[in-house]
Amino acid sequence: MSSLTAFSIPRSVAFSMEQMEKIKECLDELAGNTGAWSILLTDTTGQLIDVHGGIDKKIADALAVLIAGSYAASAEFIKILDKGKDAHLSNLSLETTDYSIFSIIVDEVLILNVAFENEVKVGIVRVFATEARHSLLEIVREALLTNSDAKDVNLRFTDSDLNQFLNDELEKLTEFEM
Repeated sequence: MSSLTAFSIPRSVAFSMEQMEKIKECLDELAGNTGAWSILLTDTTGQLIDVHGGIDKKIADALAVLIAGSYAASAEFIKILDKGKDAHLSNLSLETTDYSIFSIIVDEVLILNVAFENEVKVGIVRVFATEARHSLLEIVREALLTNSDAKDVNLRFTDSDLNQFLNDELEKLTEFEM
């Protein structure tokens, strides 16, 4: 007998040019208020939405994937700590000797990441990032209304379906090694 496993695919959202301009204005204001070294706006699937500051676009694309993975891992950790309750991760804070990173979640769709020097107090960044989150939330909700197909998708697999899928994929990979 196989058990049933449910996988949730994160929502993705598409922005119009007008909405992207609003996002850029929001990030510019956040950078001006915080003196941030860099700001990355990603979605929870690992797509880079926008980057502001001193990071190369190629590096920012790679970081977007890492940020999404970190978010997903942290969200799973929170679920384990909350014993499966429907807890949601709202922000993350990381510190190094020279820089800090503050990340805040926008409607379970976007991750706003602010990198700043340690001379800037994290409380200041938190206040302005929360304001930016509210502005971005309005943009996301507007985009979701205009993109009615951007809803959560739930896939259901039995263990045997998943095993078959994995076996098929492994066979494809090993075919090329001969």
